[in-house]
Amino acid sequence: MQTSKMFPILVSALALLLLVIHTFGWGALRVDSTSIFLLVLIVLAPLSDLIRKIKFGDFEAEIGSREIKKVSESLDFSAAGKPSISAQIQSDIPKLVESDPQLGMAKLRIELEKIIKVIYFKVERPDFDIDRVPLSRLMNDLAEKRVIPIALVSSIRDVLSLANRAIHGESIKASDAESLAQLGVKVIAELRRIFRGLPGKAAEKRPISKQEEQFYSGAKYKVTTITPYQDEPYLSTYILDKKGMDELLEGYHEYAQYVVGVEVFDSGRNA
Repeated sequence: MQTSKMFPILVSALALLLLVIHTFGWGALRVDSTSIFLLVLIVLAPLSDLIRKIKFGDFEAEIGSREIKKVSESLDFSAAGKPSISAQIQSDIPKLVESDPQLGMAKLRIELEKIIKVIYFKVERPDFDIDRVPLSRLMNDLAEKRVIPIALVSSIRDVLSLANRAIHGESIKASDAESLAQLGVKVIAELRRIFRGLPGKAAEKRPISKQEEQFYSGAKYKVTTITPYQDEPYLSTYILDKKGMDELLEGYHEYAQYVVGVEVFDSGRNA
């Protein structure tokens, strides 16, 4: 039996022993405030895992381990495989949470809102300012269009709700804050995976022959990019095949570098 499950039993047993000794003593029976307190302790100890919030006057403690565990259990990426996570996100949010939980939770919320809006913009190309639209509406629209699974939207809501509560001052244990940060990182990674898989709206679309498809599949490409460093921006040119293009564009939205030109270099037959 786990220690966490044994603890309430031990507390109840000890309280019962103290209650018997105090109430009956070695002489006359007596019932006072101490007896009542011990009796209440016996009743509440087995229910400790169910307690979420304890408040005495101005003192308030939030016990949220089970809430975070519930969200963790609801996350299921089995269909898509384990999401890849950028090194920047890996080292950013969890480390920030360690030093300042509230600031870390704020960063988590910002990152979640940002990627959801990026996905929405790519899918809808709206002619309105999406920053003025409630995030819940954006998520509902994306869920209705099956862009983001409903189960994932539900998990996002839960993570955002817990993060908001921490941001607004509700107490959260350091270990729970770190667990919530890791959950948020997983959700962000999954949303980025969804974003990478979204087709953009084509300016033109036409059928091609199998021979053309094979030509482009085997071709090499001249890819031109710009890296906009503040002091010394520069232009780079790459010669890549299809695999090289895939590797270059993997997680590309996280880079400062951006593509300004792609053209067929050769068919690859002379390579």
